[in-house]
Amino acid sequence: MRNIFRSFTRIFRASREDEAPSPASFLPESEEVREETLDGRKITPEAENARFLSEITNHSIHLSELASEQAQAGDIDAAIETARGIGSALFYAAALREIAIAQTRVGQISEAIETIRRIDDPDDQMEALKHFSAVQSGPGAIIASHTMNIALEAIEEIRDEKRLSEQAWLSVMEMAEAGDFTAAVQNAREIGDPAWRSWALQEIATGQANAGDFPAALNSASGISKPLYRSWAYRDIAVAQAEDGQIDAATDTARRVEDPEDREQAMAAIEKHKEQTGD
Repeated sequence: MRNIFRSFTRIFRASREDEAPSPASFLPESEEVREETLDGRKITPEAENARFLSEITNHSIHLSELASEQAQAGDIDAAIETARGIGSALFYAAALREIAIAQTRVGQISEAIETIRRIDDPDDQMEALKHFSAVQSGPGAIIASHTMNIALEAIEEIRDEKRLSEQAWLSVMEMAEAGDFTAAVQNAREIGDPAWRSWALQEIATGQANAGDFPAALNSASGISKPLYRSWAYRDIAVAQAEDGQIDAATDTARRVEDPEDREQAMAAIEKHKEQTGD
């Protein structure tokens, strides 16, 4: 989960300023209940967003950990069902990683391959791939050799594509860091693996937004195929627009963010800058 620490940093930065008690339920409290804290302090919209964000994050973490525990205990069907309820794409990828590893261990080869293909996060996907070799000495011993060969060929194909895509991603990042976004976008769109391609476009969109080129950033974000990275891109663009004082545009961009955790981060930033500008 390559970007998890960045995500947590933003979560904690948003919630550090308020120490109000967490709501009792996963849903936001009513207007009457959340009007004041127990010590009489008014709860600002930013604090309310941060508090709600904490609930969303905790919910996703809980389900991801539960799915991992179920997978490790061998209850793969239950793990798959639990994973379906995870709202955050980041923690969903982590759950799929553990499910794929568990499927590999019990000899569910074709199922493991399909699960690995569905993992959006490159780090989680590579971690699952590393464990695939266990089928050769464990459950793989009872699998017909032709089935095993087909599976290993499929996995090797995924590995090769990942290696090539990672190298292409590194090249694109050098272009983006040099400020050559035009070349970066062109090369990013040629990356074969959807996850690496989406990640490259997300980094480019964020860089364009930070440079103030919001039309280009939105165009780059619109070309991202993976929801995980598309959400990050639109979130970062919305935050940059809010910091630039473009509150209406930022709000419109925030509505495009699919991941609830990322959307709440964007809205919290917007509320913060609205208060600063007096809008």
